[in-house]
Amino acid sequence: MKEQRKAEIVENCGFFAEDIGKPGIDTSVSLDFFGYEHCLPRHSYGPRVRLNYVIHVVIDGKGMLDYGGKRWMIRKGQMFILFPGEVTTYYADKEDPWYYCWFGFQGSSARKIVESIGFSAQTPVLSFEDGEGVEKKIMDMLGSLSLTLDGQLHRNAEMMEILSEMIRARAKQAGSACGMTDFSYSEYAVRYINNHFSEKIKIQELARHIGISRSYLVKLVRQETGMSPQEYLITIRMRRAADLLSRSNDPIRSISAECGYDDALAFSKVFKSRFGQNPSDYRLLHNKNYSEE
Repeated sequence: MKEQRKAEIVENCGFFAEDIGKPGIDTSVSLDFFGYEHCLPRHSYGPRVRLNYVIHVVIDGKGMLDYGGKRWMIRKGQMFILFPGEVTTYYADKEDPWYYCWFGFQGSSARKIVESIGFSAQTPVLSFEDGEGVEKKIMDMLGSLSLTLDGQLHRNAEMMEILSEMIRARAKQAGSACGMTDFSYSEYAVRYINNHFSEKIKIQELARHIGISRSYLVKLVRQETGMSPQEYLITIRMRRAADLLSRSNDPIRSISAECGYDDALAFSKVFKSRFGQNPSDYRLLHNKNYSEE
């Protein structure tokens, strides 16, 4: 048992708030505060409601978390989360009080990250063996307290490394190639198709890249869009083709290539099956500025 209580806390939210909305600053996830504490026996915190997500990683000792009408016993090799808007209280053990590190964060991507780690309202406590790695990064962050932009980015980068390691740990425990939820898989696939429809996309290779089977990817994308990945790819390509035909004078062959088709004839057949007209007729009908010079 520690004879003297030791704690160090740093607030960080004000530093990032200064730059919110400025070009070049990614505020989708921002570090609010971080620190560590060697707790005294029976030291408690709460009941209190947080405005952000706060993850505690237990380096040594043990304690308890009261949340949602339940009590969790937590010890070294575990971590727990406090959710924003939820009342929580946690206590250090009277004989073996815990020593933990923590960090708080928020942002538009925060919930997705938390879910990818494996946290939920029903599972606020998870195993995590690399407490010493987190401790090292927290100490490094405490050694870089400059209010300059590089200091802010360094602390945020260290936090992102910690979150990344937590996701990898969860994936390893689950035997998955990456720590993504079903929603994340389908969202990633749909975004990938939206951004790369002009390229040669093979659904089997996309599934392998994500780390799931082709049949599972087809199922998830169908749930997300109502279409199979291949159907969705064709839909995105044809929407782009129709848009280009209705507002540009680019050659059909160029539009075909931009929409992912090396063969203009194959492109025309797919386009006609979708719109009931070949590309040239569609352009004449919908592009008032088109000239056949």
